[in-house]
Amino acid sequence: MNVPFFGLALLMVCFSCQTKPKQETQNASTTGTIAKDSAVALTKRPQPNAPRTAADRLVRALYFEHNKTENPMRETKDRALIDQFFAKPVSDLIWNGAKKGPGKINRSKTNLLFNAPDAAIKKTWVLPAVVGGSRAIVYVTFENKAKSEEVRLDLQRMAGRWRITDILYPDGRLLTQLLH
Repeated sequence: MNVPFFGLALLMVCFSCQTKPKQETQNASTTGTIAKDSAVALTKRPQPNAPRTAADRLVRALYFEHNKTENPMRETKDRALIDQFFAKPVSDLIWNGAKKGPGKINRSKTNLLFNAPDAAIKKTWVLPAVVGGSRAIVYVTFENKAKSEEVRLDLQRMAGRWRITDILYPDGRLLTQLLH
C-alpha cells in the first residue's frame, strides 16, 4: 500500500514544480521595458507585423463601426458614444461644439475623424498601436481624393481603458485646436 501512496506523492511533486511558460515571462519583461521607456517607444513607427492591442482596437471600432452611421463627432442626442472613445476634456469640446450648431466647422460636410469630406475618403487602414506605458499612438491612413494621407491619434489609458486625447491631421492642425 505504501507504493501507490509514494507514486501519488511523487506525481504531485512533479506537477507542482513546473515552471511558468516562456510566453508569460517574455510578456512581463517586454511590458516592463515599455513602461519604463515610454517616450522612446512612442517615437517609433509601428511595424506591419506588430501585435494588435486594445488601443488600436478602440480606434478600429471608431473608424470602421461608427464612422458612417454613428459618428461621435456628429452626435447631438446622447453623449455616451463620445465618452466611449474620447477623454473627458476632448469629449466636452466635441459635445459642446455639436450642441452649439454650425460654427467654424460644418460637421455635416466635414468628417472630423479625417478632417475631410466624407465623399472624398476611401480605403481606410488602422495600423497597430505604438504603446509606451499609459500612452499610445495609432496611425490611420486613408485616401483623400486619390491622395494617400495619414492622421495620428494620441491615446491615454484612463481608469484601465484607452481614450483618445487628440488627433493630428495631415495639415498639422489638431482636433482640439479646431474645436476651440
